Amino acid sequence: MDILRRSASLLTPEAWEELDEQAKKVLVANLSARKFVDVEGPKGWTYSAHPTGRLEIDASNSGKSVQFGVNKVLPLVETRATFELDIWELDNISRGAKDPDLYALEKAAKEIALFEEQAIYKGLATAGIEGLATAAKGSSVSLESEEPHGIVNGLSAAVFALREKAVEGPYAFVASPKLWKAIYSATPGYPTSKHVANLVDKVILSTQDESYVVSLRGGDFELVLGQDLSLGFEERNGGKVRLFFAESFTFRVITPEAIVSLT
Repeated sequence: MDILRRSASLLTPEAWEELDEQAKKVLVANLSARKFVDVEGPKGWTYSAHPTGRLEIDASNSGKSVQFGVNKVLPLVETRATFELDIWELDNISRGAKDPDLYALEKAAKEIALFEEQAIYKGLATAGIEGLATAAKGSSVSLESEEPHGIVNGLSAAVFALREKAVEGPYAFVASPKLWKAIYSATPGYPTSKHVANLVDKVILSTQDESYVVSLRGGDFELVLGQDLSLGFEERNGGKVRLFFAESFTFRVITPEAIVSLT
C-alpha cells in the first residue's frame, strides 16, 4: 500500500534526504511522551484496531442458551498534516544549498507531533484514548511552590507515593517547560538539578503544561503505531509541491498506579 506515493513525486533523492533529516529533528524534539511510554509497532497501515484482551458480554442476552460477547478494541487514529514547498527551493538542495527554506515542513512536523502529544497527555475521547491527565486524577501531589525547593519536595513526595503503591523504578520526572526552567536555572548553593537527580533517574522536558512522575519499568503505558510518522507526496501544482505527514496510532494507560501528577 503506497499511501506515501514518494516515487511519484519527481523530487530528487537529495531533496528527500534533506526533508527526512529536518523532519526527524523537529519530530524528536517534540515527541516527549515517546521517551517514557512503551512503543509497539509500527504494524502497518492495515492495522486499524488494537485488542485490549477483554470481552464485553452482552447482558441483554442473559438467560439464553447461547451467550456472546464482543472483543473490546481500541481503533487507531489516522492523522495527516499537509504543507507546500517551492520546487525551485527543493532543487537548490541538489545544487548544494545548505540553508533551504523548509519552514512549512517544520511547522507541519511540529503540529502533527503535538497532536500525538496531546492525545497521550490529555486524551482523545472520540478515539477512546484516556490520557495521562485522566489516569493520574486519583494520584496527585500539590507543590508547595514552583520554586526549586517546592519542586524537590514535591518530587520526593511523588516518588514516595509510587513506592508506597509497590510501583518499582526507575522513575522519570516529566517536567513542564516552567518547572524545567526552574530546576535548571542558576541558584545559590547546591544545584537543584542534582537534588532532582538524587530522586529520579531521568528528567524529560514535556511539551505540555502539566508535570508527572512516572515509572520507567515498562508495561504501564502503551503507544501502538500502525504507521509511524512518515513524509509523503500529495500533488504537484505549478511551482509548488504539496507534501504531508501521516501517522496512525492509539494509546492506553495499562497501570494508572504508575503515574503521579504534580499540581
